[in-house]
Amino acid sequence: MRFAAMMINDKDIRIGIIGGLGKMGRWFHRFFGELGYPVSVADLGTAVTAQDLAKNCQVVLLAVPLQSAVEAVRTIGPLVQSEALLLDIASLKSEVVRTMLEVCSAAVLGTHPLFGPGEPNITGQTVVICPGRGQWWQDWLSGIFVDGGARVEVVSPEIHDYYMAVIQGLTHFTSLALGLTIDSMDLDLKNLKRFATPAFHRRLNEISHLLSQDADLYAAMPMLNSTYGVFYREFERIIFELKAVIAKKETEEFIRLFDQARERFRSSGP
Repeated sequence: MRFAAMMINDKDIRIGIIGGLGKMGRWFHRFFGELGYPVSVADLGTAVTAQDLAKNCQVVLLAVPLQSAVEAVRTIGPLVQSEALLLDIASLKSEVVRTMLEVCSAAVLGTHPLFGPGEPNITGQTVVICPGRGQWWQDWLSGIFVDGGARVEVVSPEIHDYYMAVIQGLTHFTSLALGLTIDSMDLDLKNLKRFATPAFHRRLNEISHLLSQDADLYAAMPMLNSTYGVFYREFERIIFELKAVIAKKETEEFIRLFDQARERFRSSGP
């Protein structure tokens, strides 16, 4: 790629962040800016528009809400220069990457930073990259992340979404279910905290953190990931199986299931 090769040793690559006033948009603005790249942002109320960035930047980063990502790609993708890079940071990848490849001729990367905007830098963090098109740009972006101390995992969009169904889907599902149970049973949180073990304190903190987030996003993650259903059905089956074992006081069967799960975690190492 002649265009990209001309810029490999300098900071002339102009980066445009669409959704640049959101939390992660601001994080990446600071990240690339501190590396010396010129960064422009477009968001609601900015004089610069998303269309301006798409037409004039060599890297166009979509930092929009998950539920708006595909629509944003369809609007912006056709405007991105053919030798530029279009990437997103949404927490689901299959539909977004597929749409980017369909509607634009630019290089395409799906990325998912596995951390939030509260992190001071990228050192020690993990970023998933789902290749779409354009090896030079993939190497460029991976190099920036690795040089900053991040771990980069390269997988297909489908594999990414499969694991997110557990890592995000089931985790959020169980936290919300427990929170709703506490509410439904009208349990006093102060009393729960008085008698809580360290493990339950951590669980309560996880629920509180979840409930402090954007409900629209946490609704979109399971509803836009078709893989979630497989895990929800299996989770439901396991719940009913355990419920029946406990109701029948089948201690030996409970221990068998306990040991089965323990062996899986023990065999996978730390």
